[in-house]
Amino acid sequence: MNSKCCNQAPCQITHPLPTQALFACGQGTGVALPIPTAANPNFNPITLASVTLDTSILCNPSVKIDFNSLINYQSLISLPGTLSTPFTVTFQLTKTCNSGTKVALGTWDYSYGTVALATNITNSFGFSYCECNTCPGCCVYTVEIVRVAGSIVSATGLTLTENASVRSSSISATAISH
Repeated sequence: MNSKCCNQAPCQITHPLPTQALFACGQGTGVALPIPTAANPNFNPITLASVTLDTSILCNPSVKIDFNSLINYQSLISLPGTLSTPFTVTFQLTKTCNSGTKVALGTWDYSYGTVALATNITNSFGFSYCECNTCPGCCVYTVEIVRVAGSIVSATGLTLTENASVRSSSISATAISH
């Protein structure tokens, strides 16, 4: 196979088993989510899942990343109020290729915005990301939670208690040669 990769030089595939497609399953985890408050507004990013994909045997590869998770949200409100801001978790996908610089590829938000005196709900959340004609190489794709924002409910004398967790997560990568 001889074609041009990344508009640089001719591509010589020397792998003993050349293929046109790759699939990799990554590692995911579950984690309790710290919800920042006025008293403790800091949030440090949390790594949830990662997958390594070596596309060096492909020319002008297109890569698709699939991420899935289960998110549990619990709240207890002392008296009814009006929701002005929903509970929100921001996920970020990054990649690091050939031990180089980490590059942000996109962010996705999960929000839950129902006001009830007591809530305990588990929802699925996922996203897919595609990039076309990438340079071949060994890349690690990582999903992190980069922001968590608690609900804001307005009412006089209101007490709001929130807990959230990612119960499980999974990530996979598929790549094809063009």
